[in-house]
Amino acid sequence: MIRMAVYYRAPDDPEAFEKRYLEGHLPLVQKYGKMESCTFNKVTRTLQGEFPYAYSFVGLWKTKDDWKADLSSEQAKTATEDAQSFAPPFDVVVFEQLS
Repeated sequence: MIRMAVYYRAPDDPEAFEKRYLEGHLPLVQKYGKMESCTFNKVTRTLQGEFPYAYSFVGLWKTKDDWKADLSSEQAKTATEDAQSFAPPFDVVVFEQLS
C-alpha cells in the first residue's frame, strides 16, 4: 500500500479554505483513476512535539505503480495547479506500508 499525505499550514481564512477545498479541490482529486480512498482532515490538537500543519489530505493506493500512474496523469496536473492557486504552503510525503 502507498499513502500520500499532503500537509497544509494554517490558512489565513480557515472557513474559506475548507469550503474551497471540499467543494473545488477534493472533487478533482477524487477523479484519480487508481486511488482506493482519500480523506481530508483538520488537526484538532498535537499531543507531543511541534506540528506546524492545520490540515492534511491522505490518499491510498494499492501499489506504487498505481500511485505513479495517477500522479503522472493530466488529472494530477490539474489538481496540483488548482492547489497551488489557493492553498496555503504545503508539504507532501509518501509512505510505503511495510507491515
